Amino acid sequence: MISPGDLVIIAVSGGPDSMCLLHALSVLRAELGFSAHVAHLNHHMREQAPRDAAMVEEAARTLGIPCTIGHADVFGLAKERGIGLEEAGRVARYDFFRGLKKDLAGERSHSDSVRIALGHNQNDQAETVLMRLLRGSGTSGLAGIPPVNGDIIRPLIDVPRDVIEEYCREHGLPTITDVYNLDLKYTRNRIRYETLPSLAASFNPSLVETLADTAKALRWDADYLNAEAEKAFQRISRKEGRVTSVDEALLGTTPPAISSRIVEKAWLECSGSDTSLGLKHVANLLEGAQTVSLPEGVSVFRHKGFLRFCPAPAEVDVPLPDPAAQGTSGVTVYVPELGVTIILRLVEGEEAEKAKDMALRRQSEHSVYTSGYEFCLEPVVYMDYNELDGPLHLRTRRRGDRFSPLGMNGKSQKLQDFFTAQRLPRFYRDLVPLVTDGADIVWVGGFRLSEKCKLHRNSHRLLRAEMRPDLRRSGYCATI
Repeated sequence: MISPGDLVIIAVSGGPDSMCLLHALSVLRAELGFSAHVAHLNHHMREQAPRDAAMVEEAARTLGIPCTIGHADVFGLAKERGIGLEEAGRVARYDFFRGLKKDLAGERSHSDSVRIALGHNQNDQAETVLMRLLRGSGTSGLAGIPPVNGDIIRPLIDVPRDVIEEYCREHGLPTITDVYNLDLKYTRNRIRYETLPSLAASFNPSLVETLADTAKALRWDADYLNAEAEKAFQRISRKEGRVTSVDEALLGTTPPAISSRIVEKAWLECSGSDTSLGLKHVANLLEGAQTVSLPEGVSVFRHKGFLRFCPAPAEVDVPLPDPAAQGTSGVTVYVPELGVTIILRLVEGEEAEKAKDMALRRQSEHSVYTSGYEFCLEPVVYMDYNELDGPLHLRTRRRGDRFSPLGMNGKSQKLQDFFTAQRLPRFYRDLVPLVTDGADIVWVGGFRLSEKCKLHRNSHRLLRAEMRPDLRRSGYCATI
């Protein structure tokens, strides 16, 4: 979990688990050769929250460990995102820890040496396994809370709660009791105070340890299956822009233990989520549903022999710097919502003449610059810079959009009709970048230049525009 030279951010709420963690790690600092920093988030959910923060700050000061107190409006976050208070608190805490890590890592040579230590214990592990079992979960979910998950470490994960509480008493550590941890309207609390004790009394007095051991065994299985699934995922899937595509025929040849994980990996890549997809959603896809709506706004479509994982439509409208003001270096803009990089560069002189001759020849032949992409037919275009009327913007499509495709002699066409003529699938249309010079669309990114800014013999200042979609090629073919 910890290597010499690491910085460990210790998450301390003030409860017995985190105070035990803080004290134990402070004792081990010299022996293991790491430095520490305390992080406490004031959720502003209880009147005594400021006193809790002061207690944690004083405990850190006594141990000679720097401390950062963060603040979050958990009630507001829950309302804003339409989630429960438990989930909102978790989101707020992780955002705080990640932000603090970023700040502290900036003072170090590399961020990999910064760990975030959380106080989860063996009872938390048992509760998590039982809760996921009741909700429905596969091997990965029933594997419980991982002791190490990237930069997150949980040094107390194998320690029972009663041992932690005894440690606090022995060392005279101040602790607080969060009333929210006693409220039985929360699922985890009902499992902690009602379900687990009842099961332990009726069937197995060592149930907490048994469930924790079961999670460990399942984690061994899950780690192996996930490693095999990652190999298969890289082999039979690919990514272009924000769309992740999984070969449906090859997916059907893999065992369910692997194919279910491939589906989840595709969803994770598309959504950017750090949670689990859930067995119900995976089963719907594997059982042949044509279109499936998944969490985080991801939709899956069956198209040309692939499962296409697509994000929710994003409204994008960003100004583009004037390439003429950037010299020969040009402008590079990455648009994460669309998974594309747009590169604009002003071309003049001999280079412009060569590019113009090539572009005019293609215009006369009604041909386009072809590519190896699937959803990008013409990644590079040249336009007459002097024909542009105003500052350039990049945006996504809007209702009623029209433009004049090159080759139609200035005739205007609805954008949706153009997409239909290009046989562009509906799921991709909201991911196409549109470059405008004010009121007019001058380039449907990756597909067609507008007639407005086409090149003429007297064109001398050219704007070279290139679209580069994020790309991950599948392992079984050289090109898409």
